[in-house]
Amino acid sequence: MSTIIKPAHQIQRINDLENRLEQINTRSLSELTQRPNPKSWSPIEVAKHMVLGHQAYRDKVNAALAKPGNGDVPSEFKASAIPSFLIKRFPPKKGSIKFKMKTTKQFKPVLNVSEVMEKDAQLILSQLYKVLQELKSWVEVYRTGSISLKKFNSAIGAVVRFNIPEACEFILCHNERHFLQLERALKVN
Repeated sequence: MSTIIKPAHQIQRINDLENRLEQINTRSLSELTQRPNPKSWSPIEVAKHMVLGHQAYRDKVNAALAKPGNGDVPSEFKASAIPSFLIKRFPPKKGSIKFKMKTTKQFKPVLNVSEVMEKDAQLILSQLYKVLQELKSWVEVYRTGSISLKKFNSAIGAVVRFNIPEACEFILCHNERHFLQLERALKVN
């Protein structure tokens, strides 16, 4: 069964992440840079990973949005098979991340957390806020205007191809799972 993507619901979920980010912004530098265990990322590393993941799609989504649309704007979109498979498994379910994935080198946050200063942490959190805003702007564009549903390669290449709504949903699901990881890391401190 295909995943149905509803832009209005995506906007609500992005707003929720923005609110959660406001709470994270109140945390101390030591809380943001503390790893829950030696093999886990610190909260600030998780935030940086989300920024890197988003940036990998920026040019692809913007190029797709620049192409002329082809008709009326539906209130929901049906994801194709492979994107639907990933979208269904990616977000956390009942407070748990079920579908574990290793990240590739290009998405690993290269930070020495012992050297992260307050200004560095605030810059990363500011970047995270900006990418959430940009994601919301992409959803607003295809929610209110005619878009091309032509596929483009995902950040990992042609093995997975997305159209604009699928890419936005994938990025949003990715962020939801990592916000849970980030918040859990903060509770360990």
